[in-house]
Amino acid sequence: MKPQTAVIICNWNKKDFLLACIASVLNQSYRDFDIYVVDNASDDGSAAAVRTHYGGRVNVIENETNRGGSGGFNTGIEAALNSGRDYEFYHLLDNDTRLETDALSALIAFMAEHPEAAIAGSKLYYMDGQQGTVQEFGAWIDWPKAHIKPNGKNYSEPANGQITEDIEVDYVPACSLIARSEAVRETGLLDESYFLYWDDMDWAWRMKLKGYKVFAAAKSRVFHAMSISSKKDLLTTYYFWRNRVRFFRKYGTAATMEALLDDIFTAIYTCAAFEKLNAKEIIYRAATDGLKDIGGRADFSHGGPPLTLDKPKDCAGAARRIGHVILDAQETDAANDNIIYTDSYGNAIAAPLAWRLKLAYPAAKAEFLNVIRREYLD
Repeated sequence: MKPQTAVIICNWNKKDFLLACIASVLNQSYRDFDIYVVDNASDDGSAAAVRTHYGGRVNVIENETNRGGSGGFNTGIEAALNSGRDYEFYHLLDNDTRLETDALSALIAFMAEHPEAAIAGSKLYYMDGQQGTVQEFGAWIDWPKAHIKPNGKNYSEPANGQITEDIEVDYVPACSLIARSEAVRETGLLDESYFLYWDDMDWAWRMKLKGYKVFAAAKSRVFHAMSISSKKDLLTTYYFWRNRVRFFRKYGTAATMEALLDDIFTAIYTCAAFEKLNAKEIIYRAATDGLKDIGGRADFSHGGPPLTLDKPKDCAGAARRIGHVILDAQETDAANDNIIYTDSYGNAIAAPLAWRLKLAYPAAKAEFLNVIRREYLD
């Protein structure tokens, strides 16, 4: 008998994506599942649309407030636990995903063959515009750099060959992952204090600390529409940095924290150089909130840094791409205003200014670290 599975879709204001996601779930070759859609207080009619289009085929749960990705998924898992059905697996899905027909059966088969696995994730592809390009295929925690190392990011299968091997990783995105109910009962639910970002990393890492393993399963193919280019404000920047700090302060070593603080300062210093003052203030607020272990949904309604995106500063001259536009500035370019250093984010800075900022960097970093250690770490 096939294992029973609860498919849990978390939604907030993406009605059209959500309806398409549900359609792809209902089209799966694997059939022994129930669908739980958790709506995080959307105002676009998402819940009503699901009831209209899919009726009794989908269990719709409406949260009174937006509980974030972690809270939404937890709501669905708790509903599945209290349903009286003995689910063996929970399949978590973002609302902006679309599954290939065998995506779920591939995850079920993988988990059946790997009892040591608490979690397995799908191979994620970009949904539009980059045919056959992998968005992410699991990832590792980069402890020395206090960061993440996505596997297969932007890998083109048409150009380089299809990824066919499963791989053990540190975590897989909750865009499409399957979790073993036994591991969930032993480890607990997602940590809702993250609200958005790093909650799936924390969950997977806690399961690994319990002795389980985490994998990315190559035969499960899922398309994901999320794109950084669609970012409308700096709120996601805040959550990413705040929760990154909270995660590494919780699990990392002193060396990990040194690397993290170094990266925080570099980001703030670079934002200042590009006159991206909103981003600079948001990253500082996120970092200090993280150091104070402030979690939950962020509230900027009573003041604080503006969330408006900064406009890239224009510079005229001959563009030159280098590793980091300040830290890798070169003395040979220090007198040439016609050389403009650029990066992958569309930022540009004149080489002489970049060189002066590089020379000033060590002293500014030391002052920053002294303040952070005195106010937040001592």
